[in-house]
Amino acid sequence: MAVVTGLFTWGVRPLLEALVRTRVESAAARHGVVARIEAVHVGVWPFLRLEGVDLDLGHGTRWRADAVAATWPGHLHLAVRAATITGPGGVTIGSAETSWEMAGALGDELRLTLREPQTGLALRRRADAAGSVWNIEARGLDAGRLLIVQRDGHALFDGGIVDGQVDFQSSPGAMRFGVDVGLRGARLGGLAGTATDDPQHGDPTDVSLQFDGAWQRDVGAIDIQMLQATVAGAHLSGSLALTHLDTEPAIDLKLGVNRLDFAQVLGASGLAVPDSLGLAHGRSQDLGSATIDLRVLGPLAAPATLSVSQKIDFKPPQELPPGISRLRGPFLFGATDSSGQNRTLDVSPASADFIALGDVPPLFLRTLLLAEDASFYGHRGIDLRELPAALLTNWSRGTAARGASTISQQLAKNLFLSRDKQLGRKLQELAITFLLESALGKGRILEIYLNIIEWGPDLRGLRPAARHYFGREPRSLRPAEMAFLVAIIPGPIKYQSSFARGAPGPGLRSLIDDLLAKLRSVDAISEEEYRRALDEPLVVAGDHTPWRLEDDLEQTRRDPLSSGP
Repeated sequence: MAVVTGLFTWGVRPLLEALVRTRVESAAARHGVVARIEAVHVGVWPFLRLEGVDLDLGHGTRWRADAVAATWPGHLHLAVRAATITGPGGVTIGSAETSWEMAGALGDELRLTLREPQTGLALRRRADAAGSVWNIEARGLDAGRLLIVQRDGHALFDGGIVDGQVDFQSSPGAMRFGVDVGLRGARLGGLAGTATDDPQHGDPTDVSLQFDGAWQRDVGAIDIQMLQATVAGAHLSGSLALTHLDTEPAIDLKLGVNRLDFAQVLGASGLAVPDSLGLAHGRSQDLGSATIDLRVLGPLAAPATLSVSQKIDFKPPQELPPGISRLRGPFLFGATDSSGQNRTLDVSPASADFIALGDVPPLFLRTLLLAEDASFYGHRGIDLRELPAALLTNWSRGTAARGASTISQQLAKNLFLSRDKQLGRKLQELAITFLLESALGKGRILEIYLNIIEWGPDLRGLRPAARHYFGREPRSLRPAEMAFLVAIIPGPIKYQSSFARGAPGPGLRSLIDDLLAKLRSVDAISEEEYRRALDEPLVVAGDHTPWRLEDDLEQTRRDPLSSGP
């Protein structure tokens, strides 16, 4: 017996283990999957054990398990320990330990049924002459007991009962798919957290998702004719067509969002209503609701040429939050200075630094809108027409090269939100932006914006900025000086080194000249003013005497063109 065991150990078992490794890796390759196994063990119990199983599923998705063990207590059972699916965007789906019953492993129909830690999930694969069909079905599955879904180490949801199914039908040139899944009582998370704190899970909510479509691999096209989803009471519907994916990708996206109740969405996402809105805790909160329709059509390789149309309707709350309504009149704005101390700005005509919208040079307003929000007077606070181009440009460059925030959104951030870079802040920003637009109107939004935004270290407001950098009142600014002030708005601290020697460096000067060219292209300045602005030196803070009112009045008398048309 010892001899037989020895022969098996040193002769047959290594051959079987090598054969198993080869069979697994070749079977995976037939399905376009790269399989790697750290160790294969053949024995008595379990009769097969795979350690360090790693499957590269493509498109940035991997499945890994510490161990997979097969036993035969009357039926073939698989025990999987510490399995994790890692997908794009830092999303992972993991389970500590699961046990499955397998049937049909050697035939045309494979079935996996979950036994531990619970029942309610089954996977089936059926092979035929045309390809293979996969079906995943969940019935009363407690997702919280089975799966840990995280993004960058933070839980995306906690709990919820899953019902529904996912179907895939694969053939040599195409794949058809269908999803019909519902999640009851899920508590979403992840949006409120940063890298340094744990996110708060939101209020329990129901989620549903249904769509059908096809991926025509041979012609490089994805077509989803129908998409329906609900989350936190909001209903989404639409369709998506992607064509010429292998050559010149193009998109045709239709998306509608109905009954987007902002208080409910924030609550379900674990996001607090900012205290600065002044809403009392413990009472029913109403932030209004929106209906949004979006259509995106055109080539993905040329984001600027995409045709984007939008329709947005906002229903404001019956009673505005106090933090919003107070902005209709004089108010105090709290900011933090460079030393970390709180600083209060008086945003009212009583302040020597305040500038009324009517006193802002029209040319400055034209410059501002051309650079920051060309469609300011045509949108309802957000401009979805800029969003696809911004996302695609940033994706292609791998960085936040282009933004899509409107002036109203920028004001919402400045007035009510922190500087934290988190996805959840965008939802808060969206809700506040609609409130600002409905309560204040465009003129008041611009006026507040120009009086509170940052133009340098401990420097806020257009009037202080004009005095600091050029020793002038805003009405006396020259076109190039206006272009300078607008050009540094996206990075008022970052750009300080660009003019530390008293004149803009080449990069900043290029931005200024681009703005001047835009002003000339829309006839906001004449050819003479344009050439003059390009040629004359631009002297910035430090190379002039301190601002004095009498000097500014004298400059206006001698050079009336300096205040613009």
